[in-house]
Amino acid sequence: MTDGFYISDGNEVLRDDIPAVVELIERTARWVNPETFRRLPVWAPHTARGQPLYDAGWTRRYTNTRKATGVTAEKFEGNVAALQALVAALDVASPKPKNWTVCHIWGYDDPSFAQQSSVVQDPRYFSCVANMVWLPTPLKRLHRHAPRNQGHAQGLRFPSLWMGL
Repeated sequence: MTDGFYISDGNEVLRDDIPAVVELIERTARWVNPETFRRLPVWAPHTARGQPLYDAGWTRRYTNTRKATGVTAEKFEGNVAALQALVAALDVASPKPKNWTVCHIWGYDDPSFAQQSSVVQDPRYFSCVANMVWLPTPLKRLHRHAPRNQGHAQGLRFPSLWMGL
């Protein structure tokens, strides 16, 4: 060890607190009613993350032009259609509340988070309401980021409400 202030591995520092984090996520997460899923499991089968965005007539690609550089680039689906699907499936009243984020449960198939996820790039899963949960924004990364926490997050896939499916 070198001179200086020693700081432990961040995952080790949090290890004993993971059950409290999981409880917080369980308590605050918003899930779609299973009956809603049974009636309409996929809400936006026309798109997935990374897909090109078109106008309503599917005749023109949407673009953005950066003011600073003047460079025009084509737009791609981020998470907008998934958010719209989840908010509609939850029947959230307008105006939509602030500081809530849609999270895909099976969103990442790369445990190192180094590659783009192929799961949310698949239209079968991108807007599948059983594959999404609405979390308060500060919690969005906590449910799957730390390696030890990933095991706990897997248990959050289906709350008790879904067990009868």
